Amino acid sequence: MTRRTRARSIAGAVVVAAALATAAGCGEPAPSGTSGTGSSGAPGGGPVTSTPSAIRISATVTGGKVRTAHRRVKVPRGATVEITITSDTADEFHLHGYDRELDLPAGRPATLRFTAGTPGVFEAELHHSGTRVFELQVG
Repeated sequence: MTRRTRARSIAGAVVVAAALATAAGCGEPAPSGTSGTGSSGAPGGGPVTSTPSAIRISATVTGGKVRTAHRRVKVPRGATVEITITSDTADEFHLHGYDRELDLPAGRPATLRFTAGTPGVFEAELHHSGTRVFELQVG
């Protein structure tokens, strides 16, 4: 193998490795988002936690203000996602694009679990108050 061919092979391997790392969420703050069940104790949750079974995202809404680790949460397509929301007032959580809704009792966490099969950027909000919680980026 010539020096030039070897250099091209190495460069190609680096490009493939970088693409795989990006698809797996490497280089992002742990598939970007917020913490869910198993919160780190940080205000509004910690970074996204990922287990073999699900990527967990959490947010807390108090007095109309959202506390979450990230305003845009990035997850790979096909991932199982668990979103846990706690609101100080009763409301309804809505994930646009997926048309998934979740009733939120005042002061108690509620969890939505689904497969992120549709790529794109989707707004997550509280329906009655109109409070934007975060954006979910799938892809």
